[in-house]
Amino acid sequence: MRDMKLLRQAHTQVVDLNSWEPDDEFPIGPTGAKPKRIFICPTPAPHGFLIGGHRYLFKEPSGPHVMQIWSEVIAYELAKVVGVPVPPAFLARAPRNGSPGVLVEFFYGYADRAPARLIDGIDRLVANGFAVDFKHGSLKDNIDVCRLQKVPDWRYWWAATLAFDTLIGNTDRHSQNWGFLTEAAPGGGISFSMAPAFDNGTSLGFIVGEESLEGHLAPDAMRRFVRRGRHHYGWTSGDRASARHVALCRAYAERIVGSKATLTRVSSITDARVDEIVSWCRTFEYSVPFSAARARFVATQMRTRRDALQSPLSGRADHGALGGSPT
Repeated sequence: MRDMKLLRQAHTQVVDLNSWEPDDEFPIGPTGAKPKRIFICPTPAPHGFLIGGHRYLFKEPSGPHVMQIWSEVIAYELAKVVGVPVPPAFLARAPRNGSPGVLVEFFYGYADRAPARLIDGIDRLVANGFAVDFKHGSLKDNIDVCRLQKVPDWRYWWAATLAFDTLIGNTDRHSQNWGFLTEAAPGGGISFSMAPAFDNGTSLGFIVGEESLEGHLAPDAMRRFVRRGRHHYGWTSGDRASARHVALCRAYAERIVGSKATLTRVSSITDARVDEIVSWCRTFEYSVPFSAARARFVATQMRTRRDALQSPLSGRADHGALGGSPT
């Protein structure tokens, strides 16, 4: 992936896909709950944050899921600040009807790099004989399969991604929403590395309607709201207590030597950076408005989640709004 910090969309640069060609080889995106199409960026690229000739995934959530557009874009902006690899994501409009969606850069298939292939985590879990429970997976199994594939950066990746998912309240990091990039290794064989943390839309309270936002802003109400968030997996399969966001981060820090520094770094975003991100969202005139109430709701969420995560990492007894036993 490119240097993410250089890529930011201005409020006048919502991407119009009318001149983009669908990918003839793979016009429909991967399976999932939301409609997805694949397009090729024109050459030259219409904006500096895009790559001419490169593939992009266009997702068009609608109805009660429409705010996932903003969740993907905000997740990318946050990831740039905290240093977590996430595919670039931009506001866009569909060809012909102009319906809103999020445009996500493919994180492989770059013309100037060696060919790479994405393999979902679930594929390697099955191939290595793990019993896979799609709804209630196991972080320990995820780690074990990374070890089996000799992935060099798995310790950092899981620490950073767990903390990042906690900050945004992502509840959808199941075994088809993380994976490996594979390339031909020198001397033969295949090398594995962790793919960027992709598919981040099921986060930031996207499902809460405009009429309900203000009711979540009081501290007690926000703590209750974020406490409900869980991963698809706990430390072991079926362990629902450790599936809570902060509890799983704590379990990871206790079991994986050297991980606390990464968890702490990712959770150290300041109030000023949070406020800057939501203020930037407010500058767009877009068919899915990012209202002032939504900005307060998202900023309050991120601060509450950050504080809840920092408490156990710093050794304080209070595990905060997202706590729970790690075992």
